[in-house]
Amino acid sequence: MLWAIHWDGNPWDQPPSQREAWAKGLGLTPFASGDEALLYIGCTGAYDRRSQRIARSLVALLRAAGVKFGILRDEPCCGESIRTVGQEEYLAEVVAANTERFREAGVQTLVTVSPHCLDMFRAHYPPWDGFRPLHYTEYLAELVDAGRLRFARELPGTVAYHDPCYLGRRHGIYDAPRKLLAAIPGLTLVELPLSREDALCCGGGGGRMWLETHAGERFGDLRIREAQGTDVDWLATACPFCVLCLEDSAKVLGVDR
Repeated sequence: MLWAIHWDGNPWDQPPSQREAWAKGLGLTPFASGDEALLYIGCTGAYDRRSQRIARSLVALLRAAGVKFGILRDEPCCGESIRTVGQEEYLAEVVAANTERFREAGVQTLVTVSPHCLDMFRAHYPPWDGFRPLHYTEYLAELVDAGRLRFARELPGTVAYHDPCYLGRRHGIYDAPRKLLAAIPGLTLVELPLSREDALCCGGGGGRMWLETHAGERFGDLRIREAQGTDVDWLATACPFCVLCLEDSAKVLGVDR
């Protein structure tokens, strides 16, 4: 995994030439000083097909709200996977190089897709004047509060929200995702028995994302069983790693909804 980041700039061992394939046909522009926000997709959002759908949907929401934003060409890895396996010296090099690039580009508000990237920028990068890393749920909630984003389509049904560890316990972001779900007409939010600070881990944190876990031993299996007992139509989350782990557990358990 470390060599993949060193040679290709991502832990997924994918070619750098494909990093912007997720954005094909979207007509995105490079971030420019004066833009409201830099949209930072991250490695998982860029290369994993399921996570690419999240990134494209986020672009649509930002455009619907009239946000002037851009992306970084040759977007670098934030270094989260390097940190979780303890390679501190290599991490320091990556953080220093990325910090210099962000500052030179004039980045202030940085919106991440992944809570893991958010954790890196908030807790492991040096702060500078005006630098404001936000998870996309925080930013979208701000847009809802400002009246710039409104959900018009009704979505009848019930949903439970899974709190990602790096969003909830790590940074205390519990309300913003729930505010967004509550803003969708017709959708009823139901809390899981273990939620917020007591939420179960999906199994993708602490570097475990890069380990193969046998069926029946996955943390995500417990979460899927819990959601089944709550009898909701959908289980929502706000982390690409959680999506992958929970979907994989659902498939193994034979859950079709």
